[in-house]
Amino acid sequence: MVVVAGIDCGSNSTRLLVSEVNNGEIKKLYKTHNVTKTSEGLEDSNKISTDSKKRLFKVLRGYLREIEKYQASQILCIGTAVFRDAENSEEIIEEIKQKFDINLKVLSGEEEGQTTSIGVLSDRDLNDNFLIVDIGGRSTELIYDNKKKIHVESFNLGVVSLNESFLSHNPLTKTEEESAIEFINNNFNVYENFTNRELIGVAGTFTSIASIYLNQQKYNEEEIHFQKIDFDWMESFYNKIKSMTVAQIIASFNSLDPKRGITLTGGALLILSIMKKFKINELKVSKSDILEGLILKNY
Repeated sequence: MVVVAGIDCGSNSTRLLVSEVNNGEIKKLYKTHNVTKTSEGLEDSNKISTDSKKRLFKVLRGYLREIEKYQASQILCIGTAVFRDAENSEEIIEEIKQKFDINLKVLSGEEEGQTTSIGVLSDRDLNDNFLIVDIGGRSTELIYDNKKKIHVESFNLGVVSLNESFLSHNPLTKTEEESAIEFINNNFNVYENFTNRELIGVAGTFTSIASIYLNQQKYNEEEIHFQKIDFDWMESFYNKIKSMTVAQIIASFNSLDPKRGITLTGGALLILSIMKKFKINELKVSKSDILEGLILKNY
């Protein structure tokens, strides 16, 4: 048995999982996330901003204090789309190494999807013929099985970049909505038939919406694990929140991290668009994702 910490430095949130690992099995000791908005402004500047860096570093500092409590033997740290895209990634990564003694590894879209699949598929009751969807801040991965192999399609499209390019405020205007839908549909160039596959949604957008679906007063990932949500509810939910202000969204859903209020409408639109495009009537939400996969991949 060994105690390992995994940190996922994403485009919108930075997350931590501390686990015991024993013979390929994970026992969660501590899991948390913080919305760091690391990619905020990247569409315009092509750089991780000073403010974004400060938010990220503050969270990493706090995570190290938590990791120390559990005496983890190793810290595994990854960066995804924001670190793939930013011109100053190497500079930030070196600073993280110097300040925190953490080696951040940047994953390609393919690696991100493969690592996510390991985490999701560690739940033994999943069948073949699945479509895992990982919606992040700047990228979305479609992960599916075909002839006993895992395939990954990674797209430069996420809730933060969608907001910065099209959905600048709530309520949405008809023009903004139409432009965003056209952009989403034009970017998901996949020729695989996903109609009869089991859609499994992972990461913050899906888990936040599942928590709202269950009307949780406080976010509880154990309750949302494998929660099913049908297309009609998703469509109704999106139509509701697209007409609300961000302040109204935050006030309406007690379990929602307030910092996710600004990206919730774009996230719901992405999910709804994927379900429409691939003619999928129901999704299932998984609490396990790239963090579990990161630890299992190395142990």
